[in-house]
Amino acid sequence: MNKAFKVFLPILVIVGALVVSALLFLSRPKVERHPVEIKQPLVSVAPVYSQALSIPVSTRGTVTPGTEISLTSEVSGQVLSVSNHFANGGFFKKGEMLIKVDDIEYQVNISRAKANVSKAKQAELQAKAEFKARSRVRGVKRDDYASGKAQWDQAKSSLQAARAELESAQLQKKRTIIKAPFDGRVRAKSVDVGQYIRPGAQLGTIYAVDIAEVRLPLSDRQLGLVDVPLRYREATESEGTPVVLKGQYGGKTYEWMGRVVRAEGGLDEKNRLLYVVAQIEDPYARDVNQPDRPPLSAGTFVEAQIAGRYHQGVFTIPRRALRNGNQLWLVDADKRLFRRQVDVMYKGKNEIYVNGGLNDGEQIVLSQLDIAVEGMQVRTKLAAPLEQGDAPSRTNDLMGRAVNVREQLLQGQSTKPKPKSFTTDQISNEQMRAIAQQAKAAMDQLDGPTKRKLTDNVKSIVESVNASVEAINEVQQEVQHVDKKAQDEMSPLAALIAEDEAAAQAAKEIKTKTTKGNTATEDSINQPDIVQIQEVASTTAVITRAVAPRPLAEAAQ
Repeated sequence: MNKAFKVFLPILVIVGALVVSALLFLSRPKVERHPVEIKQPLVSVAPVYSQALSIPVSTRGTVTPGTEISLTSEVSGQVLSVSNHFANGGFFKKGEMLIKVDDIEYQVNISRAKANVSKAKQAELQAKAEFKARSRVRGVKRDDYASGKAQWDQAKSSLQAARAELESAQLQKKRTIIKAPFDGRVRAKSVDVGQYIRPGAQLGTIYAVDIAEVRLPLSDRQLGLVDVPLRYREATESEGTPVVLKGQYGGKTYEWMGRVVRAEGGLDEKNRLLYVVAQIEDPYARDVNQPDRPPLSAGTFVEAQIAGRYHQGVFTIPRRALRNGNQLWLVDADKRLFRRQVDVMYKGKNEIYVNGGLNDGEQIVLSQLDIAVEGMQVRTKLAAPLEQGDAPSRTNDLMGRAVNVREQLLQGQSTKPKPKSFTTDQISNEQMRAIAQQAKAAMDQLDGPTKRKLTDNVKSIVESVNASVEAINEVQQEVQHVDKKAQDEMSPLAALIAEDEAAAQAAKEIKTKTTKGNTATEDSINQPDIVQIQEVASTTAVITRAVAPRPLAEAAQ
């Protein structure tokens, strides 16, 4: 029994396993087949368009004074006093006394020289008298006459020498007081009270503060993009090429305006670069557009952007889009990649400038692709509009854009009857929102003090406009409520003439009030104002809705 069990048990186990396997195989789930989807890569693209622009050239340099000298002593003596302004970093005015040296020795020399002058004068007078006496006596030998003339000439020469010694002693005494030759600043001081100095001793180093200079290196390619005065005389005949200098101070970036006035004598033999010199007038002056801007002190490291020549048909492309030196990836109408070689004019800090190899409207790829082959299909998304980031910053022209919108609207309505005046109703809501967004973006870029100042200026303008509206309404009431009794006494023609005269006088009064109100704000607006468009537009709409006789309305407009 046990032997049969041992034989049939493995067989039963194998059969059971086969049955279970068969059941599992028969009850398996059905496999669902799905098509393989290849996800196309997403790239950022931007259309490019050619334009005529000035290509800015970027370089850098260190600020140096326009005039810097070393003060050297011309006399000897003990230093009696030193000006409080003659210290490291101190400012001084032209003609101010900086150092005074003890002049007792030179006073003695002056007294001695005056005594010598007196003796020489007396000897000259005596020789002159003797010569004239001999010339009156008859029988005097010719040799004696010539001898008297020689003694007189010698006495006159001695007198002239004594007077020259006196002038020299007086000049030496004058040099004991060292005065500033210009308005400037002290770079280094090397003398103090009580110190004994000798002729030729170094007293310190000073430099002028009227002009600062920056040496800017330019390569051969950069020289082909800018106008550089290669001759020194050309700098005096022209104003020079504008340059914008940017420097860091306290974690903030500030700007100074200057001009390239000359180029140095030749190329640097070490780096084969030509150095040009840019001048900045009054580098220590304050700027209302940058209230916190520090002075442009000597030794400051700045980045410069020199305005280049204008070129036609130039494409501005972000530098990150460039591949392999002069290649760009583009996307065709079927959203497939293809490669294009372009002619690069200049590579800026953030942009490159291309003058060949592209067409207007073509889309370039800005994204970095790990794997890219020609003909590969991609998905695209439009990037932000390309801007010229390397160009020198310009003054905000928000109001100029608003004026351009007005001119475009008026030109579009040239075929229609010419309107009597321009109102805000002629600007669409979309254009108004676009102008308001531009104004908000420009306002956000300003610092606190400038923003508050602009806000105060806008309030002043709005108050002036409101005063004009009130004046218009007052004159309107005065014109509409003309004394009926006076009108009844006049003929219809006389009444009409009187009404026109009253309207003209009222317009004159409005103009006077408006001029007074605007004069108070013009003095305070020394920079392009960022105006809150909606507030001013609403106020202008109030003016256009004011009802007044036609002569008054035309005069007010």
